[in-house]
Amino acid sequence: MKRFCLVVLGLLWLGTASEVLGQRTGRITGVVVDASNGMPLPGANVLVAGTTVGAATDLEGKFIILNAPAGPQTLVISYIGYQRKEVPVEVVPGGEVSVEVALQWAGIETGEVVITAQAAGQLQAINEQLTARKIVNVVSAERIRELPDESAAAAVSRLPGISIQNGDQIVIRGVEAKYNTVTVNGIQLPSTTLNRATGLGFISANMLSSIEVAKTVTPDMDANSIGGNVNLRLREAPEGLQYDALVFGDYNTQDHTADNYRAWASVSNRFWDNRLGVFLQANARRFNGGGDIASATWAELPQADPVAGRRPYGLNQYDLEDQVNIDNEYGASMLVDYRLPNRGKLILQNTYSAEEFDNVSFIDRLYLTTGERRFRINRVIGSRYLLVNALQGEHWLGDVAKVDWALSHAKSRRKDDLGYETEFAGTNYFQGQPLTYWTSEDQVFAIELQPGTPGAVGDGRTFYEDFGERRVVGAFNIRVPITVGPISGALQGGGKYTQLNRDRDLLQYYRRLGDGGGQNVGAKDFLASIGADPEAALNLRYFIDSSYVDERGQYYLEGRWPYSGALRVDYLDTYFRLAQQGWATPALAQSNRYDYEAEERVSAGYIMADLDIGRHLSVIGGVRYEKFSFTNRAPFVNQVLYDGSGDVRDTLEVSRSHPQWFPNIQLRISPIEWLNIRLAYTKTTSRPDYQYLLPSTWVDSGEGGEAGNPNLKPTLADNYDAYISVHHDRIGLFTVGFFRKVLSNVVRPISIQRRTLDQFEGTFWAPEAAGYPECDDGRKHIYCPDGPLVPDINPVGLITTYVNNPYKGYINGFEIDWQTNFWYLPRPFNSLVLNFNYTRLRSKMDYQSIFLVRTSPFSPPTQVDTVRTGRLYQQPDDILNITIGVDIGGFSGRLSFRYQGEVLANLDQRDPANDAFTRAIYGWDFSLRQRLPIKGLSLFFNGINITHAGSFDYRRLVVGPNATGVSEAITRMAYYPRRFQLGIRYGM
Repeated sequence: MKRFCLVVLGLLWLGTASEVLGQRTGRITGVVVDASNGMPLPGANVLVAGTTVGAATDLEGKFIILNAPAGPQTLVISYIGYQRKEVPVEVVPGGEVSVEVALQWAGIETGEVVITAQAAGQLQAINEQLTARKIVNVVSAERIRELPDESAAAAVSRLPGISIQNGDQIVIRGVEAKYNTVTVNGIQLPSTTLNRATGLGFISANMLSSIEVAKTVTPDMDANSIGGNVNLRLREAPEGLQYDALVFGDYNTQDHTADNYRAWASVSNRFWDNRLGVFLQANARRFNGGGDIASATWAELPQADPVAGRRPYGLNQYDLEDQVNIDNEYGASMLVDYRLPNRGKLILQNTYSAEEFDNVSFIDRLYLTTGERRFRINRVIGSRYLLVNALQGEHWLGDVAKVDWALSHAKSRRKDDLGYETEFAGTNYFQGQPLTYWTSEDQVFAIELQPGTPGAVGDGRTFYEDFGERRVVGAFNIRVPITVGPISGALQGGGKYTQLNRDRDLLQYYRRLGDGGGQNVGAKDFLASIGADPEAALNLRYFIDSSYVDERGQYYLEGRWPYSGALRVDYLDTYFRLAQQGWATPALAQSNRYDYEAEERVSAGYIMADLDIGRHLSVIGGVRYEKFSFTNRAPFVNQVLYDGSGDVRDTLEVSRSHPQWFPNIQLRISPIEWLNIRLAYTKTTSRPDYQYLLPSTWVDSGEGGEAGNPNLKPTLADNYDAYISVHHDRIGLFTVGFFRKVLSNVVRPISIQRRTLDQFEGTFWAPEAAGYPECDDGRKHIYCPDGPLVPDINPVGLITTYVNNPYKGYINGFEIDWQTNFWYLPRPFNSLVLNFNYTRLRSKMDYQSIFLVRTSPFSPPTQVDTVRTGRLYQQPDDILNITIGVDIGGFSGRLSFRYQGEVLANLDQRDPANDAFTRAIYGWDFSLRQRLPIKGLSLFFNGINITHAGSFDYRRLVVGPNATGVSEAITRMAYYPRRFQLGIRYGM
């Protein structure tokens, strides 16, 4: 704290000295707007001619230039796509002069007086990107407002190098979502998943003014962003009463559901001579959908000769899964801003998003060699929410310094109301064939099912997930403007403290429902009411949903397999809610195995310089210091039976700290007006997932186990970026960028034989790491003299845990981005808008692998220490986005294509046959809008995933006894809904 105060005092002294030296300077303030409609132009460049003194306009089109030379000056205002303008001003020493500048769109040269909506949105993004002090991509306010995307995730996914993971998580340059951060107005959002990833699927794009993806961070930003940062900027209230409302109906062609909708409404105004602004927004959405999924299990063919050094495989099990997911989302936000008399501002931000989910997965499992079926169901009903509260302030200390601060509270939570899974057996549904027969899914879909014999229920499990995160943050920054000869800019320093608390409680019950009788006591009356015998095991014939195949099931996989494997969800919901009341106790081991409490603290401080040196060079340089500390509590669980019974031997608490410096240097070079070169070196980090850092240990009947690892180090990345941009009114913005990331301490899951555990550096296993004493009987106990024994596992049993990979990982790639509109072409081509971006990625890492092998059944085990080389997980080779838009009169349209190349889903420690990949995926979307004769009223029609392309996972296997080489064996295919939306919007 003493050092931080000294830094602040030093910056203030520099600012005061600069002000004393600059008594012959003044201040210029103003706003830059579109001459045709008065709308602000954010990202405009305002420069005092003949000097390096200038500023870029903010989201409201406003700017402030400090230390402008006194006397008559000329302001040069430029904005790509608009005509440059020069404005004379008279700067009074120590005084202030204000100007309002209206720029004409370049298209006026062709007779088009008003810029089209999509062109305006594109130009806003281009100009914000060019004037940014770091490497960023932007989704502009105009683009969000004119043709809104389904969600914030969908809007971001069109930017260069961006892809989507798990439906709504952002992957930046092939770096998994959990290695990136998401913020709202600079306030980091808590995780909405079991790892550190934040899903954006239930955050409406309509509530945002713009979205910024930073691919390089500056010292004043959190360092825990290896891929980058997604900042969602909320809308502040413009002048005057404004309101907007939108309602969509949504038809899902995959499942033929029409009970879907999306609604959004906002109202805003400014009061007290426009000093106080209030923006209120609310949104709601319902969607009835889910995936059509088929999964294959491959098994080695017995006594088959190897081909190309690999054993042949055949299909022995096939799962047909039909999902019914009904999600109801709703949210609201309020942003209140107050403009202080001294050019400062206070902002109060409150954002709430929530989702109630009612999900079921039916799994029709076919045992291909026996002709048996298993009718499985996985069910979960619950809710989740995300809450952000923040108070932020900006203050000017005269012209000496600008101070900003923030206090924020963010919270997320998921809680289940009901979760269960069970299965019913059935026989004689089809004729089983030998494993050698089954070589492709086409054979499976050719099966003709027979009525079969319904069987009894198997085991049943209920579960109730409850996890959440709470994040409290305080931040302070001070920025001191300086001008010394040809150097102008600012020195900046600040500090930040973050405290995060996270917990998880997973309650589980397990029962052998096939035993009947006592398992059904709580549901006795219900079973009798449906004709079932409460004393017997549940039978499939009472719970099969025979009508499903003629309803939703007829559309499964577009009719390729009429789905007859659905169960009665209403019956099973009632049964499990009632039956569980008669189950005395939960499964003790399984109910404690995943529980934890985690507290993390991050103390941070930084100092940086943001300088323009002459007219052609800008430099950001500085360093950030972060100390990451945590205290985690988790149980040591001993499970003794398959049913989850056992006991908690101990609760372990571990604290660790990891201090780290993060240097940062970024250059922006503009040798000529239309050329922009950016070079950057940054160091960033990513902290291990919460459950990875736990001191948890689970011993499974002495034969296997799992463990967290609080000894893990954060992953570090050295990032190198080089970007070249060419911009012109007719070219738009054309950018080519090259980047390289060198990763160290990459965290990965691994299964380790107990005997080789100590061969991996820094592992944690409670029987060894917790320091338990050896008592008088010569054995380890939790405590002496009579504490519980410390359980362990077989020396050759497997422990699943997490380690820092000792070898570095590398990501190399380049991006091409072209944003332009063809205003200079003859009609109707002058209304076309094009956005094209392509990213090529290559990654590599050596994965450490240590295991024991036996050369014969009677030989002693031999340790093998080797490596396997592969790509990083979830890293695609190629990412392509193309969007073509058009505005003609009151009509607007946009057609989008996105492509994501193949990714590595899993790299096995030993056997390449177990590596898993996901094939390239693509999708087409469109959005159409027609303004209606009534002012402010528009009609929308959107299509999402219109080609209904599937996703395919595969392994590289030798398939079948007659194969001559390796081929792609599909392990999973999935199709998600094609949707069409029709809606109406009214705004004034």
